[in-house]
Amino acid sequence: MAQMFDIRKVTIGPKNLEAIVEVAPSAPLMTSDDAEGTSLVLDLIPELADHICLGDASSHFGGVIENTELAHLLEHVTVELLARTDLAGDISSGRTIEVGDRLYEITFACPDDVLVAAALSSAVWILQWAYSGGGDPQPDVDAIASGLVGLVESLDGGDADQSEGAEEELEFSDEAEEGAYLDPESAEAADLAGEDPEAFEELEDAEDFEDQDPEEELVEDPDAEANQDDEPSQDDPRSGSWPENVPRPRFVR
Repeated sequence: MAQMFDIRKVTIGPKNLEAIVEVAPSAPLMTSDDAEGTSLVLDLIPELADHICLGDASSHFGGVIENTELAHLLEHVTVELLARTDLAGDISSGRTIEVGDRLYEITFACPDDVLVAAALSSAVWILQWAYSGGGDPQPDVDAIASGLVGLVESLDGGDADQSEGAEEELEFSDEAEEGAYLDPESAEAADLAGEDPEAFEELEDAEDFEDQDPEEELVEDPDAEANQDDEPSQDDPRSGSWPENVPRPRFVR
């Protein structure tokens, strides 16, 4: 049998999900049009008979299931799947209204739009199986409900992992800004010495500078001013020579 249902439109509101569903011309319109298919659904999900059904000829769905709209049956199968997930609240509910020729609006209480939309899609597949003659493999309703739970948890878990990863990255960045220091005796420094000897020499020179006594740095050479106008010494970076093992400063203009 061709596809029985065409979900034409889905609207997600603050509390409900509304689906406009069209029943294919080749599909039975009423459950009484294919009693064998309806029996397969009841054998697969006997709990449907105990569903409360308001606004119909019977207060329980079991009293009308053998002669009701196929879209109404689709609503109750979806509600049963939602109830088995334990994610849809204490009471799962729905409502079916005919809005056109073979066209129905099915409304569900919506605790999670992904959960409800996936349950509706799974219910369509179950009815497609039943009204196409059944056969193997038979739908495993509990496995379908577990799959719905896994789907929702995987999406929630993905968001949580992204958020946690962003927080860890931020913490790492903060630590790097506050304490960015490389110990010259560390393994990282050894790697740096192998890759860039000049950069490693600068690192050692910076450590020597940090170890100096601040008071020693403030001591002035009395002859320094007198020699300021003299020619550059050998230790002057502008001269042609430079002491070994001391990094040459880079002048920037």
